[in-house]
Amino acid sequence: MAEILRHPRPGFTWDWWAVDTAGFLVQFGCGPAPEPLLAHLDRVDAAAAWAEEHRPEWFGEHPLPPLHAFNCNGELPTYTRHGVPCSPLRLSDAPAVIAEVATLVHLRRAVSDTWTIHLDDGWVEGLSDGPYELVRAVD
Repeated sequence: MAEILRHPRPGFTWDWWAVDTAGFLVQFGCGPAPEPLLAHLDRVDAAAAWAEEHRPEWFGEHPLPPLHAFNCNGELPTYTRHGVPCSPLRLSDAPAVIAEVATLVHLRRAVSDTWTIHLDDGWVEGLSDGPYELVRAVD
């Protein structure tokens, strides 16, 4: 069984992104990430730092953020979406620093109705229509 990537450094909030089949940006936060993303730690860190500085509206308790956003409950590898954006952000409209990370993980379905995903064996598993593919980044 592959290791699930926990917070890589003490005090650092782990945020990463994926793109769904409809081309929308999907944000994951506050928990573990697929282990293969460890190879791209600097890229993921840079994306998270950029987003926190330039897009604070992506974080916090906003009822309708512009992202399909999933939060993890503690360290458990289970994410549940907590909001439905009125006008979700397409990957093609995302800043390059975020898009580079989002293309590392492709969800094989569009994010629509509320659902929960689980990380296991380095894969993103869904309650239906999974698993979702972790793809290799283009260097």
